[in-house]
Amino acid sequence: MKTIAFITRVHPKRSNMLKICIKSIDMQTSNDYIHILHRDDKTKDGYGKLLANQSFAKISSIDSRYVMVLDDDDMLIDPAFVETFAKTVEKSIPEIVFFKGIIGGHGVYPRPQVWGKVPIKGRIASFCFAVRMDVWKKYIGEFGKRTSGGDFCFISACYNGTKKHLWLDRTVARTQKRPGGGQGEHEHP
Repeated sequence: MKTIAFITRVHPKRSNMLKICIKSIDMQTSNDYIHILHRDDKTKDGYGKLLANQSFAKISSIDSRYVMVLDDDDMLIDPAFVETFAKTVEKSIPEIVFFKGIIGGHGVYPRPQVWGKVPIKGRIASFCFAVRMDVWKKYIGEFGKRTSGGDFCFISACYNGTKKHLWLDRTVARTQKRPGGGQGEHEHP
C-alpha cells in the first residue's frame, strides 16, 4: 500500500495539460504514491462540473493511506512532496493534511489570514489538502452535492467530521491556467 494516491480527473480537451500534470507527479523523489487517471470516455466535451464532482464516488480500490485530488489542469511543483508527506503522516497519522498551492492570478491558497483555521469557500483548492482513506470514503459523496464548490463542500464536511488536522507549511502545487476553468486548454507558464 502506498502512502498517497493522486486522483486526476481527465478532461477530453486538455491532453497537453494532462501531460504536464503526469510529468509533475513522475518527477517526485519518492515513488510512494499511485496516480489514478479518472476519465469520462463517454463524452467529447467532459463531464460538466456537477457530474465531474459526482464521478469521484465511482472510483474504487484506491490502494493508499491518503488521497489527494490533482486535476489535469494542475501540477505538483514540489518534487520532494511525496517524501515529505510520507514522513509527516507516519509520525502523527492525521485525518487531514493541509498544504499550500498557487492559483493562477490569485496567489497562494490558503491565504495567511486563514492558514491553520477552518477552511473558507473560495480560499482553498482541491490540491491544498489530502485526506486519510477512511475520511475519503466517508465524505466523498459531498463532492457532488452542488454544481459549484464541490471541493469546498467535500473539505468542509471532512473538516467538520474529523479532529486530527495537520498543517504542513509547504507550497506543493499550482494551476496551469487561470481559475474559472473546465473549458478547453488555456495554458500559461
